[in-house]
Amino acid sequence: MMRVIALCAVLTVVAIACGGSDAPPPGATTTAAAPKPKPVAVPDAGTSIVSTVPYMYNPVGKRDPFRNLLEEVRTTPGERIEGVCADPLCQYDLDQLTLVAVVSGDANPVGMLEDPTKVGHLVRKNSRVGKQGGKVTQLQRDCIVVTEYFQTPDGKVNPNRVNLCIKADKRSVPVLDLLQNKLFDAQ
Repeated sequence: MMRVIALCAVLTVVAIACGGSDAPPPGATTTAAAPKPKPVAVPDAGTSIVSTVPYMYNPVGKRDPFRNLLEEVRTTPGERIEGVCADPLCQYDLDQLTLVAVVSGDANPVGMLEDPTKVGHLVRKNSRVGKQGGKVTQLQRDCIVVTEYFQTPDGKVNPNRVNLCIKADKRSVPVLDLLQNKLFDAQ
């Protein structure tokens, strides 16, 4: 038993003495050998590959999954796709709509457009108006500006600004004749 312990102690001392130096023995020549590439293991159908590289998501060129798909279907402002504008004013052309009033004394001005069926609709800035998908870009004291976009044959998208203004009354104002005490039209 004592022999076995002594033998283990000797082997331990020899192993420590031999393995402690990283420098080659003097007089030995060293050649720089290129490291051998590790063989690539081809996974079987039932095994999975585990990667040590952390995954980084790059959203460039991908659709945002939380945005409305119908808004992204329209690729350019000039294209018009049926069913994209669900507003009631998108059913009519701009020349069919009549500007009735504009309230412009506020930070958020409001206008009222009347459709051919004599129904009034309130519009604000960025409201959708007209069959061409125009947007209200300005509300002035007696006009609103609707900007529509159209695409030229060479591919450029150009804005078309249309002013819808309040039309003056064509009715004449009756005037009272004080001598005869009758109303008459002053034209």
